[in-house]
Amino acid sequence: MRPAIVLPITVAIFLVLFGNYYLFSGTKKSINQYKENPPFRIEDNTGSGGIHLLLDKDTKTVWRKKQNGNGDFDFFLEMKLSHFWDGNLFFPREFKNLNVFACPGETLPTFQIRFLLRESINVDKELRMPKDELTFVYRFEEKNKTQVSIPLSKLPKFQKETNYPKNIHILTPEFKLFASEGCLSEVQLEEIP
Repeated sequence: MRPAIVLPITVAIFLVLFGNYYLFSGTKKSINQYKENPPFRIEDNTGSGGIHLLLDKDTKTVWRKKQNGNGDFDFFLEMKLSHFWDGNLFFPREFKNLNVFACPGETLPTFQIRFLLRESINVDKELRMPKDELTFVYRFEEKNKTQVSIPLSKLPKFQKETNYPKNIHILTPEFKLFASEGCLSEVQLEEIP
């Protein structure tokens, strides 16, 4: 065979193999990131930026409120589904606390949380905003604290489910800081092992 034929075919085969490897490794990395932090909605009404840093499991990264928001809340975080899929059924998770951490070297600002159970809708079938169910309101006004654990005992007792999204919710705390400035480093849901 002539090199004019063999060389382009060899290069094409190499590019296809390299492209497939690149797609596979990138997809695997994205799937692992999805398992750790699914792509739920987060919204910062204050326009301060960096709200995603509250969910990165690193207390050194911070979200700093720079101005008041124009709504009833400063930000909300859709955090986790109330159930997990084991391959056959959706089993309920059991939650213990919502932990809120201040920025390093600072104390927690006064704030209020409206803890919502957001309807988990099938977005492929329904084009609408999910409905929210308010479970409780928590107001934090303590001074000189760097962390608070808010008990989630007021959450309903979730049951096993067979059909998604029936009775499956996204746990969503909605925060309102009472000062025009404030700093948080992390918000975590703590599950019962």
